[in-house]
Amino acid sequence: MRNLLKDRCLIHYLFFDRYCPPCLAAVRIFQFLDPHQHCEWIPIQDAWLHMDKFPYLSSRNAAHELHMFTNQGVVLHGFYAFRRLLLAVPASFLPAIVLYLPYADRVGVPLYNAISKSRLKHISFKNS
Repeated sequence: MRNLLKDRCLIHYLFFDRYCPPCLAAVRIFQFLDPHQHCEWIPIQDAWLHMDKFPYLSSRNAAHELHMFTNQGVVLHGFYAFRRLLLAVPASFLPAIVLYLPYADRVGVPLYNAISKSRLKHISFKNS
């Protein structure tokens, strides 16, 4: 069973800003809540150095919002990536269900964007 869990096709790749303290805190929390390691966290700064591995990030503003490459080959960003992340982590399954209710994105997208925009005051712009 353990080998099946480590199969790369079961892993979601998440891209985050390593210079953002709130982002780093969220990554640590989700790593703790994901004991089977269904998610692999990659700093966007490292991904930009290896664009041949991550071509789907080339036209996206990945430093401003969470990006996820799902185990099914779909690229999600912002609220939709966060919602899928909650679904992937067993401890956050119930909150994820709420975010999948009809019209949840009408509240979730603006809320995610406001939080994402407010995090900029925590960044020292080492990545610019």
